[in-house]
Amino acid sequence: MEVQEKQRIADSLSFIDTLELTVPELRYVPPGMALQEEESAAVVAGSVVAFTDGLNGRQKSDVLNSTLLAQLAANKKFDRDEDPINWYKFYRSVLEQVGWVVPSFSFARLSVAGSRFTVDRAVIALLQAIATPGEVGVARAAIEALRKLPERDRRVVLFESNAHSDTLGNFQISACGVSQGDTVVMKIGAFHFRTTERVTRVLFFSFPRSSTQMQQARQTLTLNEDVYEQVREAVIRKLGDAANRSIDELEI
Repeated sequence: MEVQEKQRIADSLSFIDTLELTVPELRYVPPGMALQEEESAAVVAGSVVAFTDGLNGRQKSDVLNSTLLAQLAANKKFDRDEDPINWYKFYRSVLEQVGWVVPSFSFARLSVAGSRFTVDRAVIALLQAIATPGEVGVARAAIEALRKLPERDRRVVLFESNAHSDTLGNFQISACGVSQGDTVVMKIGAFHFRTTERVTRVLFFSFPRSSTQMQQARQTLTLNEDVYEQVREAVIRKLGDAANRSIDELEI
């Protein structure tokens, strides 16, 4: 390994070691996830992550753990609802440190017709611009799986309690696949908003267009697995039991 690469890994390990995380309090620990090589999805704190059938179990675990680490570390640095721009900057920096190649998030106001709108449709429209049909399909299936769950289901509580407060929110919907070179690729739709009505289930809530400021960004991230392999155990140690408390499987 070249000296420059060794130094980068050392810097990343030091960065992970000094991270502080804010982990939400949950009522119980979920059963372990089945990470088979098939289409699947999970709630990861304030994110929903869907996988095509091209990823193996280790790759899925790496995606889930690294994106959770980025969320929990950003939560500690910045209020995810009140200060979403700085939150996303730190979220991005954590992902970069563990091996993701992350272009900057460029947010634009969501433009919709009609007096009210729901975000689930906006998510799919956003992903369709950058994702393959298969990736869009698993994202759509994950959203539908979440829609069908009862109000008090743990996965609903987990996502909603992290994705928004009463009138403010910040959440991500991602679809993951592999490129022709077997590189893990994540297509992410990132959102933050401010509105005047108390939000319940954020993806399906009927937002008032005239009094809602909804910002969205789309981006394609790739994972350098050679880098992540060097920091994988450090990420797992840093998360501790936060992974069990903040990740839960969605059946799609």
